[in-house]
Amino acid sequence: FRSHAGDLSVQNAAPAQASAASAVDSVFAQTNTLSQPEKSVWSNFHLSGFGNETDGMWVNPSNLKQYTPSRNSLAFSRTWLQTDENFQLGADNSFFMREWFVYEPPLPYNTANYGAHADMAQSLNSFYNQYTVRDAWWKLSVGPLTLYTGNQIVVWGQSLAFRVGDVINPVDTTWNFGFANLEQSRIPQWMLHPILNLPDFGALTSNFLEGVIIPGFQPMWNSVNYADGRYAGEYNVAGRVNNGFASALHAPSAIFDEHYPYMYPGRTISTNGVYSGSNATSTASGGANMIAAPFSRQFYTCNQLNGLVAALHQKNPVPVNQRRNCDLSQGAVNIGAWHVPAVTFGNMEEGVRFHTLLGSTELTALFFNTQQYYPVISWVPYTGNNPAVYEPTQYAGVTMDRPVPMPPSLAEYFPFVARAEMVYENHAPFVNFNYTEPNAIRYSDMVTYMLALDLDQAYAPWLTKTGNLSANFEFYDQIQMDGVNQSMQGPDGSDLSVNGQKNEVNMLFNIGTSYWWNAVAPTWTMIYDPHGTTFAFFPSVQLNPPWTNKYFARIGLIYVMSSAIDYIGPAFFKGQNMITISGQYNFSAL
Repeated sequence: FRSHAGDLSVQNAAPAQASAASAVDSVFAQTNTLSQPEKSVWSNFHLSGFGNETDGMWVNPSNLKQYTPSRNSLAFSRTWLQTDENFQLGADNSFFMREWFVYEPPLPYNTANYGAHADMAQSLNSFYNQYTVRDAWWKLSVGPLTLYTGNQIVVWGQSLAFRVGDVINPVDTTWNFGFANLEQSRIPQWMLHPILNLPDFGALTSNFLEGVIIPGFQPMWNSVNYADGRYAGEYNVAGRVNNGFASALHAPSAIFDEHYPYMYPGRTISTNGVYSGSNATSTASGGANMIAAPFSRQFYTCNQLNGLVAALHQKNPVPVNQRRNCDLSQGAVNIGAWHVPAVTFGNMEEGVRFHTLLGSTELTALFFNTQQYYPVISWVPYTGNNPAVYEPTQYAGVTMDRPVPMPPSLAEYFPFVARAEMVYENHAPFVNFNYTEPNAIRYSDMVTYMLALDLDQAYAPWLTKTGNLSANFEFYDQIQMDGVNQSMQGPDGSDLSVNGQKNEVNMLFNIGTSYWWNAVAPTWTMIYDPHGTTFAFFPSVQLNPPWTNKYFARIGLIYVMSSAIDYIGPAFFKGQNMITISGQYNFSAL
């Protein structure tokens, strides 16, 4: 399901002069007051929302032995209430607010992992609970200008599954994986969001200019209670960045965890000298205790730790004349602090987008000045400190979509629409593997693009007599322009060039139909990543009773297959296969 409460499509301004008939009606309405009952201000207030229960069961709990000693089949159980309030105050003013109330019970997964650390188990058991105002904004229309002020979600991209032009809002990936969509993962931002209608310019029609001004102060008191304290003292600004890395804590982590780095001589340190198992940092699984890049840098560089490297018979890539005594007073490996950009005028974010229609082609151009929403792990030279730094960056891009030209006889059965978007990112940071350089970060420009083809509500009597056929194909490619074999862990969660990889390619295929007048709606969704021949399957079937649209049920499967042994792309989650069951009741109280 999609939310339309934040629909920012531009409507044509009301004509300046009313018709004669409407003028007469207006006069009668003013003179015959006895026939006009007084209208309450609350008559334009509407309360709606839904209640949703979603539960997941691991397909094979024994596959999770590298993550947890728990063998409980329950993956999660989420009770979710969303309420929306729409308040129309006259023709030019309206208010919208959305609240989320989410509860998950304590999970055996966390209890088994942290039974000896009750405070950490408690933190993770309450991690997904939310009782918060999500969106809250005021809409003011003055002539050709529409101004949205408040906590908002602004989407400039067109992709269904990947983030290309969708650069405005950070995302909460810990909340999203497996059973929520991209829209639900976005974190609203407090902003000024004007949209200015422009006159037509020759062949350019439907022109408007859209801007965003985002101050540094972004209070967020939900979903930041990380057990490792990464945002300790920064709850008031943590809403400016992505929350989590698909997991709430490592070694082992909260429910959806990632595969850990594999042994890479000269980049990683295996502290017992023997590498075993794909999860090298989990003591629960019996794996070796491995320290991955960039935290291994100080072991190679600092004289105090060189002895450990030699004892483990590991090759040291740092020349002897470049090793020195380091300040390890705060520990050999001190991760943090998480330097979320401070609340300053200089850290304000600004963006602008121009929209036009050229014939049947819709075009936009965008620019956004911001900071990386994921940090890059830096290193303070010749210490044990590894702060998480959010680097400034700028995005510039274009989007396009249009119907595919074809003969009417074909278009009647195959109404294809082509979509494309491309974004250039300036000076993105990457972890530097070149240990002969003291700087632990190197930079590269990035080009990300997406090409897509949509089949929307096609007539397919050979498949279904009572429904239609819809399909989507998206090709996504993220290119590191200055990629080298000595960088990894790039911006926005990408892991380009972990093996000299210059391109990160993913493909989405989605096809869906319905039977018995939408009573049964099956959908097949999958993502293919050439790295490790990785497939992520998300098939589902939604059951909609024909007599009402107030409630529905859905059953789905999440299944990841990959031969990749490192941690990149969908292969993050292989082995964490699950069945999900969801029921939802939609209501409109007022």
